Amino acid sequence: MHPIGTLPDECVNADVSLGPLGAFYSMKVVSVASWGDGQLRLKYFRKLLHALQGELRLEASRGLTRLSKAKLCFSLLMVSLVGCNVPDTRFEGLTLSPDGTYILAVYSHSATSSFIYRIPVDTGVAKRVTNVSGGFEGIPSFSPDGKRIAFSFAEKDEAHSRIILANADGSDPQPLTTTSGADDFFPLFSTDKKTIIFARSNPTGHEWNFFASDLNGTNVRQLTNENAYQVSRASVSPDGKRMMFVNKDIQHNDVIAVYSLEEPPKLERTLKPHVAGEPGQSILDDASFLADGKSVLFLAASVKGGPYDYDVYRTDVQTQAIERLTKDNGYAYSLQPSQDGKKAVFVRGALSGSGKKSQLSLIDLATGKVSPLSVTGLE
Repeated sequence: MHPIGTLPDECVNADVSLGPLGAFYSMKVVSVASWGDGQLRLKYFRKLLHALQGELRLEASRGLTRLSKAKLCFSLLMVSLVGCNVPDTRFEGLTLSPDGTYILAVYSHSATSSFIYRIPVDTGVAKRVTNVSGGFEGIPSFSPDGKRIAFSFAEKDEAHSRIILANADGSDPQPLTTTSGADDFFPLFSTDKKTIIFARSNPTGHEWNFFASDLNGTNVRQLTNENAYQVSRASVSPDGKRMMFVNKDIQHNDVIAVYSLEEPPKLERTLKPHVAGEPGQSILDDASFLADGKSVLFLAASVKGGPYDYDVYRTDVQTQAIERLTKDNGYAYSLQPSQDGKKAVFVRGALSGSGKKSQLSLIDLATGKVSPLSVTGLE
């Protein structure tokens, strides 16, 4: 760990502005820190640092300017924030079973592994779902009937991630996609029970699109042509006709892209919710359709001079009216509603490097009441 308190004096005392470049990378740091996949987060923190190193080399070739000094300081600050790329033990993300009785949560034990746990809502006693001894298991999704799950998996940090299908108890795992040089993440079942939708990045890690395949891994087809720098998990509408996910617009604001899944798939509309107190650029995450197919649940960041506050909001696809459901929620991520739209679960309380422990929380979407879920049994 390179604590901020030990940054060189020229960084602590430098009276310089980071400018647009520093602001751009600071937004990336906050955004990547919230990604609910240990391997994905580590991989792209490194890519951000490599990009900054390239900027610094360019400035060095031109002579040490005030701007290059600011970049150098910011680069060191980034290393401090990510704790030399070693995350805390924490919940990476979660999903709620279709019947609402238990949660499948990914828990990270170190920089070398993250595993899926089954956590009953009534007891909070966690139990491993799979029996792999190492690697990175990503956030799972359930089939509509709750009998099967899909999740991403990589054997080690630098390995490419592929999609795995298994029974809900973790038995009979089968690869859906192969490691063909791309990284596959964020799988979800379509409501037709015949299709898996997943996000795929190219080898550079900066061009993301969504793909679909049949349950046997055949008939792979591309659904989007966004080539997005970053995407969230997708959500499919209850009737299976639309898909939404969070990505960035040309000004680097987070927006919610709504796609029609009818052939050929196409962008139907872009939602740009703005919340009170949002930072200079909007930060959104985990946009999901609710059971009525018209309402959308999402997380959005606001700031009041201190750390960012991530609260739960609800909006209408047509009117785009916004309702705030929580207040002063602190840092939160991995918001997922129940199938009936009455409640949702999310992770609360810890950024990588913060030293705090993450906490599973449940929210009643009718009242906005948030209840912590105490978890035991994590290995």
